[in-house]
Amino acid sequence: MPRRVSVRIGGKERVVEIDGERVAVDGTPVSVRDVGGGIFVFRDGDAQTTAWVDGEGGKVSVEVRRPGGDPLVVQAEVADARNAQAAALGRRAGPASGAPVTVRSPMPGRVVKLLVRAGEAVAAGQPAVVVEAMKMENELRAPRAGTVHEVRCAEGTAVEAGQDLVVIA
Repeated sequence: MPRRVSVRIGGKERVVEIDGERVAVDGTPVSVRDVGGGIFVFRDGDAQTTAWVDGEGGKVSVEVRRPGGDPLVVQAEVADARNAQAAALGRRAGPASGAPVTVRSPMPGRVVKLLVRAGEAVAAGQPAVVVEAMKMENELRAPRAGTVHEVRCAEGTAVEAGQDLVVIA
């Protein structure tokens, strides 16, 4: 039986169906290969797009790279399509939204600016950390509102892809 998930990026919702090796987005088949470690390769004819996915629960950050283009980092909400529909109708769906979430580095780099402190209240989408990678600064944002529970990095330190930077409770 295919697995259906709802993915919301920038307020736009897409339904993704995964059935073994086949993937469809809003009913349109997509050629995608999971190469492990949260890295996916999408093909459209000869064009190839690589995506690095990182996150916990329903909140993930996705770094997308297309040949000749600048990297794009977006925050996405992923939910089981049935739970997403229930939530839209105002019913409780899935695990408690108060569960801690972690902002992670989507790539190896260096922390150039730490914008939050432990104990500080943050809003959803508020910048938390700036990581420099490949001569570009990437602003990583809080995936939801909450309180900074723990900061696991410092300005000037090197970080690896997937490394925990800030925990929000």
